[in-house]
Amino acid sequence: MESALPKAWIELSNGQMRFLEGPFTIGRVATNSLVLDLPGISRSHAMIQPGPGGGHLIADLRSTNGTYLNGLRLEQTHPLRDGDSIVVGEVTITYRCQQNLSTGTDAGQTSIQIHSGPCWLLLLDVIGFTTHTQNVGNQTAAEDFKKWLEVVRPPLLQHGATINSYLGDAIFVYWRQDRHPASKVAAAVKELVQLQSTSRLPFRILVHQGPVRISGGMQGESLSGTDVIFLFRIEKSTKPLGSRCVLSETAATTLDLASAARPLGRHPVPDFTEPHAFFGLDS
Repeated sequence: MESALPKAWIELSNGQMRFLEGPFTIGRVATNSLVLDLPGISRSHAMIQPGPGGGHLIADLRSTNGTYLNGLRLEQTHPLRDGDSIVVGEVTITYRCQQNLSTGTDAGQTSIQIHSGPCWLLLLDVIGFTTHTQNVGNQTAAEDFKKWLEVVRPPLLQHGATINSYLGDAIFVYWRQDRHPASKVAAAVKELVQLQSTSRLPFRILVHQGPVRISGGMQGESLSGTDVIFLFRIEKSTKPLGSRCVLSETAATTLDLASAARPLGRHPVPDFTEPHAFFGLDS
């Protein structure tokens, strides 16, 4: 069965999302898919279209001021990768697409290190999306997932999170500890916990803190390190603990949430030798 998850979309700086289905044109006149009646935008400025292998291509439509991809002016049609920055006029657009877990956490050999230091890591994971799709059908499930994205993204962005990747029915985000206070991260976690009670799609929140290497390359920005692996390991190993918001001990301590959360005990984590303490933060 074909996945009901949306394949790709664009994000504007005001938080707006537009999902890509077929050719998608950008320009000043009303016939465009995205209308930007602003200085520096041509009547028909740029087009994003499906490419070979399920990806997308971007082309400049002979605009007066050009279309820029990751800071370089487009001279010909070019393939898009998750996280690419598109600039038309003074408007910045981010291209996003679903990734496999392997591409979401591995920058590859051509990457360069951007930062190394402690980060807060957060994973949002929809519960039972395959079963939901079987019950309601692909089209309804896809619409439900789009609405879920539109609900959970604002608290993340408003509190300074960087969305690293969309991994199937999960979102992987982080905060650099040298740039963001713990209070912003804690506020985002608490707001997401409140959304769990009203969300049409049930979802889990997993939070960890630890040293991370951030790299950039042709595949976009990637995070690596033992603590990134730890976050993804606890996604499965903590499911039996009965909490929809699980904090590692370091996350609960550094975010000052241990007193507000209930202890879940110490439990083994695959590929890690000693049992680890976890806390549940539920509404």
